[in-house]
Amino acid sequence: MRQVLEAGFDDVLVVAGFEHERTLAALEGLAIRHAVNEAFATGMGSSFQTAVAELGDTEAAMFTLGDQPFVTAAHYRLLPEAYRTHPCGIVCVKYGAVTAPPHLFDRELFPELAALVHGARSVLDRHRDRTTVLQFPEDLLMDIDTPEDYELAVARISAGR
Repeated sequence: MRQVLEAGFDDVLVVAGFEHERTLAALEGLAIRHAVNEAFATGMGSSFQTAVAELGDTEAAMFTLGDQPFVTAAHYRLLPEAYRTHPCGIVCVKYGAVTAPPHLFDRELFPELAALVHGARSVLDRHRDRTTVLQFPEDLLMDIDTPEDYELAVARISAGR
C-alpha cells in the first residue's frame, strides 16, 4: 500500500472484503477512500464491481493488489504515463510471460469490469488490440496470500533482494 500512496495518484480507493474492519483499521490515517465488498466470498469479480460503483467520473483507473511488496511507486507511475503517451484503453503488466496486476483501464471498460465474476483476464483478452503491455522484471511478481508467502517476502527483504 505504501508504494501505491507514494506513486502520487490523485485518488486511492481501497476495496476491502474479508476482515475489512481489521484492514481498514490498519489503514487508518492514510490518504485513501475505501469501499467494503460485502460479497468478497463470491470472487474477485465482486471487488471490481465494488470499485467501479465508487469510481464516479474517473477517466481511467488502475487496479492493483494490496499485497505486492516488490512493485515500487516508480513502477506504478509507469502505467498512467503509458496511458497518456499511448492512449489505448488498457495498460497491462507482464512479469516475464505472466500477466498480472497492476492494470489500468479506461472508463469505457468499467461496465465490463463491473460484470466480471472472476479476474480481469477476459477483458484483457477481449481487448488485446487496445492494450499497451509493460514488461516488469519477473522478480517483482509476488503477492502475499499465505503466512509462508509473508515469510518468504520478509526473508527476501532482509537479504536485500
